[in-house]
Amino acid sequence: MNIPIVCIALLWQVASGSDTAAVPVYDVVIHEMMIKPSSVAGLPPFEYIELRNRSRRAVQLQHWTLAVNKREVALPSYLLQPDSLLLLCPAAAGFTGTNVLQVDRFPVLPDDTGLVVLYNNRREVMHAVAYTPSWYVLPAVSRAGRSLEMIDPSLPCGGKINWAASSSPAGGTPGAYNSVAGHITEDTRPDLYFIEMPDSLHLLLHFSKTLDSLKAASPAGYQVGSSPVAAVTVLPPLFNIVALRLASAIDSGTVAVNGISDCAGNESGIKNSLPFSRPQSPVLGELVINELLFDPPAGIPEFIELYNRGTHAVSLEHIFLCVRKADGQPGPKKRLAAGSRLLMPGQWLAITTAADRLCGYYHCASPENIQEIASLPSMPAEGGTLLLLADSTVLDEVRYLPDFHFPLTSQPKGVALERRDSGHTVNWISAAASAGYATPGYANSHIWPDMTDNARVTLEPAVFCPDDATATNRAVLQWTLPHVEWVGNVTVFTADGRPIRYLARNMTMGNKGNLYWDGFGENKVLLPPGIYIFFIEIFDLKGRVKRWKQPLVMARKLN
Repeated sequence: MNIPIVCIALLWQVASGSDTAAVPVYDVVIHEMMIKPSSVAGLPPFEYIELRNRSRRAVQLQHWTLAVNKREVALPSYLLQPDSLLLLCPAAAGFTGTNVLQVDRFPVLPDDTGLVVLYNNRREVMHAVAYTPSWYVLPAVSRAGRSLEMIDPSLPCGGKINWAASSSPAGGTPGAYNSVAGHITEDTRPDLYFIEMPDSLHLLLHFSKTLDSLKAASPAGYQVGSSPVAAVTVLPPLFNIVALRLASAIDSGTVAVNGISDCAGNESGIKNSLPFSRPQSPVLGELVINELLFDPPAGIPEFIELYNRGTHAVSLEHIFLCVRKADGQPGPKKRLAAGSRLLMPGQWLAITTAADRLCGYYHCASPENIQEIASLPSMPAEGGTLLLLADSTVLDEVRYLPDFHFPLTSQPKGVALERRDSGHTVNWISAAASAGYATPGYANSHIWPDMTDNARVTLEPAVFCPDDATATNRAVLQWTLPHVEWVGNVTVFTADGRPIRYLARNMTMGNKGNLYWDGFGENKVLLPPGIYIFFIEIFDLKGRVKRWKQPLVMARKLN
């Protein structure tokens, strides 16, 4: 019997489990990673990577590629069934089961930062994960023997928020569904965070998360000053960087993006434009260390903030931080950015090892001004000296001591030091309590240079109703002070002189700040309508005292 050649090909395809149809991106994802194995937790002390087929069809993995940083390995033939898991591990790992695939030359997963990419047989990115130690949200001593697990497979491009340290007693769930599995409501947007400018014809736009690569590849989504956009490339494997080639050379301008969405279809309606200009080499005194958190609370990372007080943009490509050792020599240099991120004039940038933990504890007014790196120079709580370098040229050198804190700061732990310049001298002061004791990535609570010698206190609105669902449902006390070392007390009194709420007690005020009153007393009970008096008293170490009384009316709804 003669069998047609087409039928023979189909029979071979079924028998071998091969599938020539294109597999949609994110159908097969990286589901779990054992980065720093340890036999103490209970699993074999070997690294592994777990894949999950999220689709309803079997996927043939032959000729697919697993890449970790720059090391790659081709996967052998394996038919990954629908909604199933596959454990990839070294041959010596000792894992057994039908869903275990031993891989020769299994690529090493770095302990600090790593980029894991899964490519299909067409060299198309199926899934990519760029992890850092901060993804664990655990101290370093607790990470060994504990894997990172994906929480919600329906959000494959969710990044860091969709991963957590395994809660399994064994330290991981290789070949089984994840112990941290759950549903995540993801409401972040793909904000435009910063720009690189390699030359006058090219820009690299960095977004806060993975983009829809098809939508982001349209030139119609970008406006760059007066220059048309000639070509757009959304860079793999993370698809969070867009390369623009301009039709004509340009030295400065503003990039505006429109209609650019993440892989879940969300668009940013807020942070979608940024200025840029050709960077120039930084000079002494223009790029400076501006704020330090060297003695943070337990579980919160340190940070070092930079400030560009010059008149031109600076590229961070060759900028480093290091300590000056006891023998006077520079210590190991820490690179601040993997690329040539622009720091524009008047811009702040806080460098830390775990942005989410830092911003979960302190207020980060501009998350785009937080740069996460693997490690910072050592900053002992008893003091030290930091250097800011352009290659080997010293741009700034600062010495810090815990004695620099404001003398009335009762507990300096967790309080950042902010820089203040006066002529050619540099001095430091504790970040104000009214700003939450730190201002990472935005203006200092103590503005330098000092303002003119005046003080202003305002209380608004004159009448407020805590029952309203509007911005006028609370009273706002704002102040502008002439000097930085003011300490204040703010008390709310009834009309007959009874104190009913203490809004501040011996609080460092800063040059500017505000406090809110929601109409509740000290016992957390909403007070009756009537006239209330704010009594504000501030004093400094020179014995100067200023006082204000500010009345307001609190109204209440009758029904």
